Amino acid sequence: MHDAVETHDWLTKDESRKVHFVKDAIVLHKSSRSQEWLNWGMRVVLAKNYIDNLREEAMKGWAEKLAQGWMPAPPPPGYMTVVRDGKRIHHFNPETYRSMQRIFQLMLEPQYTIETIRHKMTEFGLVTGKGRPFSKSHAHRILTNPFYIGTIRFNGNEYPGKQPHLISEELFNAVQAKISRKRPAKYRKHNPLLKGVMVCEHCGKNITWQLQKGRLYGSCQRKLEARKKQSFVREDAVLELIQGKLDELICPSPEVITWLTTLLHQDFQLSVNNVEEAQKALDERIERIKRMDDMLYDDKLAGLIFGERYQNKHDSFISEINDLQKQKGGISQEYETKYMNGISEIELSQDAKQLFADENTSSDDKRIILTKLFEKISLKDNSVSVTYTKLTQAIARNSGLSKEILGYAK
Repeated sequence: MHDAVETHDWLTKDESRKVHFVKDAIVLHKSSRSQEWLNWGMRVVLAKNYIDNLREEAMKGWAEKLAQGWMPAPPPPGYMTVVRDGKRIHHFNPETYRSMQRIFQLMLEPQYTIETIRHKMTEFGLVTGKGRPFSKSHAHRILTNPFYIGTIRFNGNEYPGKQPHLISEELFNAVQAKISRKRPAKYRKHNPLLKGVMVCEHCGKNITWQLQKGRLYGSCQRKLEARKKQSFVREDAVLELIQGKLDELICPSPEVITWLTTLLHQDFQLSVNNVEEAQKALDERIERIKRMDDMLYDDKLAGLIFGERYQNKHDSFISEINDLQKQKGGISQEYETKYMNGISEIELSQDAKQLFADENTSSDDKRIILTKLFEKISLKDNSVSVTYTKLTQAIARNSGLSKEILGYAK
């Protein structure tokens, strides 16, 4: 029995059923007098009014909190609730915010989906308040939450927030684009995997692919003198060469991968140390503006400032805070992106061969693998050249040495 209607229906269905309201000295049953039903109805109305009043007061509190730029609810992973100047606000959680930044970066890698990224979140210690792994739908809500770029989404509406930005808008938008991207059709008539990836060494333009007798052939269509010596190249021959290059990246010794990761981390740490002072100055300026906005809100409550003037000034403060947050993120974003991309490249290099050969990996994701791990794939005088990036060149070199040493050990 959840409400008055169910209570009434339950009582009127059976003469033997009774409800005793001890405090009000009322006994309700099917044959109760109309006066008793009236007393019951009045108490139901008063109870509903009490509930409605509680909700109204709660909504007023939510509106005040949102007007100040803070969310009246627990924050998503990467943030924590702290008390400053007697107010509960949201700030970075020192134990998890780096992990959440990493999750957004990893989501752009071709080997990660919502399903696989939620397992990575568990591996990083990002779990629910009860210590359980996030479900797939919960992980989706986290990755699509604009809270991480300074926007509060509450009850279907969006409000500008004062919380620090965890990631850049560019990274957030890129993740949204991948999440909302529709899967390509399983069967496509003509979708060359190397389209837009392989170039002509003579002119630098993209190789054009044509379907002939069930096979894809590529060539440069520009009318150049050097082009006359160049014939068509088969796609499967190029893919076989690429598979060999991907195989060279697989390292049998985990220590080599750990060593490369450590070198990247040390380089990143030096960069971080160089920008800490600039970020500290921006933090102080942001806190000063937040205090000014809080004082403005107190003036509004005291009746010293009204309506449109308050809103214009408040919006100005919020806009300035967002600009400073972007500046703060921009100072270290270049170094952090470089570091995270490097780590992702190392991880991708070890899984790339398997992913590239997997029929379930889309052509778009396979192209991402090629553009991340190879500096250039080119065609010159019927010869195909596949060039590693600087990082993957180092991985291939050290992987080759490891294989050679282990081969001699056998």
